[in-house]
Amino acid sequence: MADDSGITVLIATYNRAAVLSETLEALTHVDRTGVDCNIIIIDNNSTDATAEVVKEYGTKLPVSYLRETRPGKNCALNKALRECELKDIVVFTDDDVTPTQNWLQEIASSAKKRPEIAVFGGKVEVVWPDNKQPEWAKPEWIMAFGFPRHHYAEGEAFYKTPDCPFGPNYWVRKTVFGKVPFFDETLGPRPKNRIQGDETSFVMNLREHGFEILYYPGAEVYHRILHEGCTIPWLRRRAYTHGRGQVRLHGLHRRNIYRKNKIVWGMVLVLDELYTTLRFLAGFAITDSNSNCEATVDAMMRFGQIHETVNQVFKRFVARNGSTEH
Repeated sequence: MADDSGITVLIATYNRAAVLSETLEALTHVDRTGVDCNIIIIDNNSTDATAEVVKEYGTKLPVSYLRETRPGKNCALNKALRECELKDIVVFTDDDVTPTQNWLQEIASSAKKRPEIAVFGGKVEVVWPDNKQPEWAKPEWIMAFGFPRHHYAEGEAFYKTPDCPFGPNYWVRKTVFGKVPFFDETLGPRPKNRIQGDETSFVMNLREHGFEILYYPGAEVYHRILHEGCTIPWLRRRAYTHGRGQVRLHGLHRRNIYRKNKIVWGMVLVLDELYTTLRFLAGFAITDSNSNCEATVDAMMRFGQIHETVNQVFKRFVARNGSTEH
């Protein structure tokens, strides 16, 4: 593979003009010396001042504006992949990050140092509101899905299956789109019917096509947790979407039973739903916020797995019957 340093940064955003403005301001302090770079903001049909914010930074950054009216982050990213002229390295990040000053230099360096690698993941640190992490957010399993802190290894290391980079900070060579041209538009952030796992699905697909994935911690961003995203109710909603995503990424809930006996599987699913409901209600009765969080968030994740499993099985049933009728 060629030694390339041209970089395109893709950022999808929806109705977060003030948050995006802070990110673009942070990008003005990133060193772009010697790096051929452009930044594309894909506005996912915002109704706020997003377009005006991008225009404001047009004289400070090599930034361009693209609008996608179909709802969904992956719809927005796919529009850029379809319509924009991409440079040799394509970076995916979010509208609520603060990159370190050497971020782009390190990304360019990774491509130069490791010409045989086409997929990279970077380090992600979390910045909490008022620099105070809630006690209920400290367990590792909650941090793993709820807040995208990503310290995969002390130094450079290859990701082991099924580990993947995190959404706020990963980059690929443009050549990978010859194998995996687009993101799955049924996954990812959207105003309604969100299912987590958008970037994971994309990277897993790349791995299945034979691409190794390298963790490169020199390129680091800080992910700013917003006040509204730092509450237990918010975390419960995220747990539900995460549970749904686990089914989409890894298969049906209780799939071993499903393969053996679908009637027994259905009965087990009903019992799982009842048990999870009891666990959720019992969790609400706990006054300690840490224990309340653990019980209710775990229950919501399981609800997501059960409900998405039923949804997928129903879709298969309808598709099978529909094809039989024809």
